[in-house]
Amino acid sequence: MSHDHSHALPAAPGRLALPGAVQGLAIALVLVGGAALGWAFAGGHAQLAWSAYLIGAFFALGLGVFGAAWLAILYLARGAWSVTMRRIPEAMTAWLLPGGVLTLAVGLGAHSLYHWSHADVVAKDALLTHKAPFLNMTMFFALVGASLLLWVIFAALLTGASRRQDREGGIGASRTSRTLSALFLVVFALTISIVSFYLLLSLDAHWFSTMFAVLVFTDVVQTGTAFVAVVAGLLVIAGRLKGFLNENHLHSLGKMVFASTGFWAYIYFCQHMLIWYANLPEETVYFLKRADNGWLPYLLILPLLKFVVPFLLPPAARRQAPAEEARPRGGPHPLRAVLGALRHGRSGHGARRRGRPRPPAARRARRHARIPRPLHARLRVGACAPRLRSPEGPGPRRVPRLPLLSRR
Repeated sequence: MSHDHSHALPAAPGRLALPGAVQGLAIALVLVGGAALGWAFAGGHAQLAWSAYLIGAFFALGLGVFGAAWLAILYLARGAWSVTMRRIPEAMTAWLLPGGVLTLAVGLGAHSLYHWSHADVVAKDALLTHKAPFLNMTMFFALVGASLLLWVIFAALLTGASRRQDREGGIGASRTSRTLSALFLVVFALTISIVSFYLLLSLDAHWFSTMFAVLVFTDVVQTGTAFVAVVAGLLVIAGRLKGFLNENHLHSLGKMVFASTGFWAYIYFCQHMLIWYANLPEETVYFLKRADNGWLPYLLILPLLKFVVPFLLPPAARRQAPAEEARPRGGPHPLRAVLGALRHGRSGHGARRRGRPRPPAARRARRHARIPRPLHARLRVGACAPRLRSPEGPGPRRVPRLPLLSRR
């Protein structure tokens, strides 16, 4: 018996946008932040204002560059599962140009942020004098500006190849994107180091760390992956990507967020352990400053919020439907699927391991039907069944096989 395994393509979703309520809330928060920034400048708190501006501009820019890096990683890994949600990271890269301009504006407040920007201070400090060929405003604008320009160019090339493939089809655009992705990841590793060194590490030019770029990368990966998961969940709730995204995509995103959480904790623990073990004064000052002036509670609560809490999130609700009851369409709530993956991201079969009853035979058969055909032929129910004694007679018989189900 032959079966048709072809899939009817869903209708094109058209122009994607977040729900109006989310956009309105985002605009309101931008206005509130701008008003608070203006109030800080007007009140004579320039250092506080520029510090808040730096953190906001840098990590917002991190979302944009993560979109390009995530595209490159998935192209090289040939992650076909993410093709239907590619528009999300592509849209994130649109912030690179305006975000890069806003980030370069940090240089206007260099005298309030970076002590190496004062010539008289550099002249009296031997270490800053040694670093002066790198830590100066000319090199700041040249290297940071060049890095941001490379990000914009590679993001435009990756997005353009994707749009061209949508119009023309074929695999030529995918090959081009893989080549661009390999080049971009090398450029990204160098430029994210340069940008993080100038904007963040040089806030304390006497302290140094060979792992600092990796620390920044873990923050960018964790926040970027979480942002993609939240946006995908909102689009699914709004019904904008019906037929393109489902709970399986959200579960995969949840596992990626969970993995980035473990990666973040591992890198930061290594940084803290090495500094604590070596106990060198020029390194321990990093944590000493973050334990003074009321910052110690925040230093302690940070690993709780970013590492411990994800392990305690409640799983998505799973309800065992009777065999005769039709499976409800849509599955669990999209955001609950993401939260459930954060809690049980280590295994896709947690329910069976916890001793819950096995799913009905029809659902097990549908699971087998999702396995690729060469492997499916070897895993069919009854294909390797033992020979049993029939209760009707002494002759041996085989366990009957379930019919193959078409993938729908």
